[in-house]
Amino acid sequence: MKPRKLNAFKQPTPKELTDACLELLRRKFYQQPGDDRCFAQDRSRLLAWVVLWPASWLNSRGVTIHGDQYREIFMKVFFQAAAHMESKVKYRPAYLRQVIQSHWKIHGEDYYEEAKSTRALVDHALLVAGKTVVPTPDPVREMASARQILSSLKPKRTAQKTPIKTQLNLFG
Repeated sequence: MKPRKLNAFKQPTPKELTDACLELLRRKFYQQPGDDRCFAQDRSRLLAWVVLWPASWLNSRGVTIHGDQYREIFMKVFFQAAAHMESKVKYRPAYLRQVIQSHWKIHGEDYYEEAKSTRALVDHALLVAGKTVVPTPDPVREMASARQILSSLKPKRTAQKTPIKTQLNLFG
């Protein structure tokens, strides 16, 4: 009998990961006729506000998770949100942003602790083994960079305050 080869735990690319997350959002929250057009209009906000936001959160804390775990968390959150959605939502990207941010407000520290402990264990194991490993591309860090680029492209709008004249000037 021939020994089986173990498949390497393949890391999904950032494009595969973002496409899978966007496809889930389209299937679950854009089901009505005519929603394809709405999804196309909302796609950039969904990407920046919903899909890339958790990656940015993790990256700001200096940790990362495997892309499959990221997708699993994302799908769990939005399957639950779709199941519990009771009324018509006025603006879906804002609602979905609220869903993901409230989930991370509750469970984010758990994900952080898990990612931190896993990284420490792997680093320690490699140190003990004396091996140097070339790191594989990390889709979560690349997605966080993409969100940072997207947010820097939009010009910040600042309100121009004009001074209010309190005195009437009669000569000029």
